[in-house]
Amino acid sequence: MNRNIKILMHTHWDREWYFTKSETQVLLRNHMFEVIEFLEENTDVIYILDGQSVMLDDFIEFAPKWKERVKALVERKALRVGPWYTQTDLMLVHGESIIRNLYYGMKKAMEYGDVMKVGYAPDTFGHSAQIPQIYKQFGIESTFFWRGFSELKADKSDFLWKGIDGSVIFGINLATGYQGAKYLESDKDELKSRMEKIMKVLDKYSAGDSRLIMNGHDQMPIQKDIHAVMDNIREFYPDAEVSIADFESYVDSLKDLTLETVEGDLNHSKHARIHKTITSTRMDIKLLNTELEYKIYNILEPLALLGKNLNIDYPHEIFEKCLKEMFGTHAHDSIGGCNSDLVNKDIKQRLIQVKEIVDTQIELYMRLISLSAEKKGKNVITLYNYLPYERKNETVEVEFVTRTSDFKVLNGEKEIDYLVLSQNVEDAGLIDRQVAARLLDIKVFRTKAVLNVESIKGLSVEYLTFEEGVSYELINNVAADTSIENDFYKVTIENNGIKLLVKGTGEVVEDVFSIETSGDAGDSYDYSPPHKDIIFASKDSTITNIESLKGNTQEILKYRVSYNLPQDQASRDLGKQDKEIFFDVTLTLDNSDMIKVDLEHTNSLKDTRFRAVLNTNIKTETVECDSHLSVIENPVYFEKELSIWEEDKWAEKPVSIETFNSYVALEKDEKRATIFSYGLKEYEVLDKKIFVTLFRSFSHLGKRELINRPGRPSGIEIETPDNQLIGEKFKFSLAASFVKNNKNDSIKAKEFLTPIAGYQLKEFNRFNINVPKVKTIIESELSLDLKGCVVSTLKESTQSENIFIRLFNPTNSEIQLDFSKETYMSNMFEEKLEKIEKYTIKGQEILNILV
Repeated sequence: MNRNIKILMHTHWDREWYFTKSETQVLLRNHMFEVIEFLEENTDVIYILDGQSVMLDDFIEFAPKWKERVKALVERKALRVGPWYTQTDLMLVHGESIIRNLYYGMKKAMEYGDVMKVGYAPDTFGHSAQIPQIYKQFGIESTFFWRGFSELKADKSDFLWKGIDGSVIFGINLATGYQGAKYLESDKDELKSRMEKIMKVLDKYSAGDSRLIMNGHDQMPIQKDIHAVMDNIREFYPDAEVSIADFESYVDSLKDLTLETVEGDLNHSKHARIHKTITSTRMDIKLLNTELEYKIYNILEPLALLGKNLNIDYPHEIFEKCLKEMFGTHAHDSIGGCNSDLVNKDIKQRLIQVKEIVDTQIELYMRLISLSAEKKGKNVITLYNYLPYERKNETVEVEFVTRTSDFKVLNGEKEIDYLVLSQNVEDAGLIDRQVAARLLDIKVFRTKAVLNVESIKGLSVEYLTFEEGVSYELINNVAADTSIENDFYKVTIENNGIKLLVKGTGEVVEDVFSIETSGDAGDSYDYSPPHKDIIFASKDSTITNIESLKGNTQEILKYRVSYNLPQDQASRDLGKQDKEIFFDVTLTLDNSDMIKVDLEHTNSLKDTRFRAVLNTNIKTETVECDSHLSVIENPVYFEKELSIWEEDKWAEKPVSIETFNSYVALEKDEKRATIFSYGLKEYEVLDKKIFVTLFRSFSHLGKRELINRPGRPSGIEIETPDNQLIGEKFKFSLAASFVKNNKNDSIKAKEFLTPIAGYQLKEFNRFNINVPKVKTIIESELSLDLKGCVVSTLKESTQSENIFIRLFNPTNSEIQLDFSKETYMSNMFEEKLEKIEKYTIKGQEILNILV
């Protein structure tokens, strides 16, 4: 057999795991010294820097004098860097984060002279079906990966991967892993034995004559005796060509072959564990990350566009800093939460610091825009539509700080009705230090109120005013009613459960929303049921503390769900229910067909999993959900995989628990039910119900011999008591719809995650700022007819001052878009291409334009 043996020299560089980012940065400095010197001395050697450009930033920060030597090696393609900024997770994080990660990774690599255009993701826990299109739009024609492959996908590990939109790239599964040829032996007999094992696997799975030998491992130093090792390999295989190569040359060897075509997600766990239920590990960290993604992509970037109308500088540098810091937490281990407690604390703290920047920047923009509206007076309320189309008959929540408990909200001379959601008294000195410094005793009322917005144009600001009243008595609209309703639904607490009437069809759904809890014997990688479990559902709970709020804009039902549960696995084993816990639930109906569900809970249980349950009354075999800038369809039950996994000795059980982005829907005939989520991304469908995991609590980073994952532990077996999340205060935001109409659920999800925002210009503030030079109201707007397409990005281009929009078609049909404003095609690099007046966007296609 005339093999072409290609040795790929690399290191896999987890920046953090059961060790910290700071520790690896010190090690990286030493590692890079050796790599640079070895590459300079051996000009035939190519070395792959794990596909992530952040390693350059981390190294040069500690060794700035070495930058020119690094650039020289990158320019001659001896040191291969990029395309990622960090080795990101490809299932959990937002699709925009994946795109921006590639953008900044390729940008950084090009600063050093060249970028490796290969979708290298060696250790990521699964790959979504939209990834081929994202790669393709960056000019990347291949992906090399380890986890996610099985023979149910293809017979050979070299194949064509067809994305959900039809984009096709080369897919190369690393059949022996990214670490298959780590530390190749210098002893000839040991090396021969090792190579025979490697070749046996590669001969079986490789589609052509090339054999990819992955010579690297986690933080592995460069193997300096590689030339002597290669001489020995040539002796073992005299007919083979043996060389140090790169990924691109391996792809070249496949181009004349007839390869199998694979479609869909790459998430099979036969040869390597995929950890599908890592989606619910350390939900405190995951929810914080999602909050930042939504605030940056959905709020702050379009808000910064509005600020340009007042000559406020668009803060590209702030966005880059925040995004890169966030991407540092997006590595598969980092955002997965499968780390030591110390590392998880560091990750969470870094995200908190980004949140402080993002929240302050949002508040600053709103305050500057409000201060500029001089002709509206001092008592200004500004409303913001962050989407580029008109929105009608929606609600907006505004927080007021006033000296009186009552006040008027005015649109010109017209008074606008509002509903007080909550109100409390505060000391103004705790808000404004000038009040405290002057020893003034000023009490203020902090009020959350909701009001109706009849219409607001796309990407625009609307201005209202307010007048303080005369009362100082706290407003309390609470009643004891057990039902709420709007034009679409009636929701009633009845028989210790929640009953839904769908008015359009007359259908009644009993126990429509509930919370389920069970044991969790898993670890930071996977949920796994305990050998002895007790599952508690709504029938085991008690509903108390019922109250309602009713106004012209919203009707709200609040209640408390209480359970007596085992406090840990030891109590569960004994059948003891020795801990009372509760969830505070708020159900809201407004003008839309969405039932909003907000939950508050403080965890006090160990070894436990909680899930929100939506009863749909729909029996179906398929599930619709959104993924990365796309919509996919999954089976309810993975029958083929689950029928063979034990016999074929898969690395872990291919559970029918899947990842989604923001919604999950079941549909049969004319019935459709959807659950929407802010940051919760794990679902399972059982018996007409959609289960969305709220959070899990567990004891170890890794465990062995789990029911769902037999054999060795993943990671290492160290205790991680922080993962029990004792005392963690959670706020969950969900919504549900039982109405099927012309607005697709991707648009509904986007609007749910991007509500109209409101800001009151307050008398008391933490910081003093000057009134902007430009004193005017913002009258610009951007209203596009997207015809069912969904906006993913609305920002200023990094290449010009034009508005950059990324949108996608969530349907499987073509959509004809017409552009009335001057519009240009663009790409993932936000560059201006040809002018367009119309465009036919394919089903599931991502489109980049400049306006």
